[in-house]
Amino acid sequence: MKEEVMRKWQNHSFSSGPYAGDDYIAFQQAIKADLSKQLKSAGLTLKQFNKNHYCFSAVVTNGERYAYISIGDVRDNRRIFDEVLYRTMAHEKDWSGGNNRYCHWNNVGDACKELLSR
Repeated sequence: MKEEVMRKWQNHSFSSGPYAGDDYIAFQQAIKADLSKQLKSAGLTLKQFNKNHYCFSAVVTNGERYAYISIGDVRDNRRIFDEVLYRTMAHEKDWSGGNNRYCHWNNVGDACKELLSR
């Protein structure tokens, strides 16, 4: 699935405006489903998915520890799949968290699993 999501959205020119366009809403649904699959495969759970204006963040857990994932504004960054931010969280509401780390979208589930197992 992740390759299909990437192939469809990698070079997409997203609409822009005061409200998220239908194209971004479709992207957000596809990316959330793909993230859930990656996390499940890594033994993690999607605790929270925060929909924002042309960007999103998520909180994931292994049942004991938490990680934060974020993709910035997709209208400004054509490398949305190359530089996915992730970091540890002291608890599920810790928005400042640990050190920023970056990975490719294809590795986000495994990267979070490794981070949370330390």
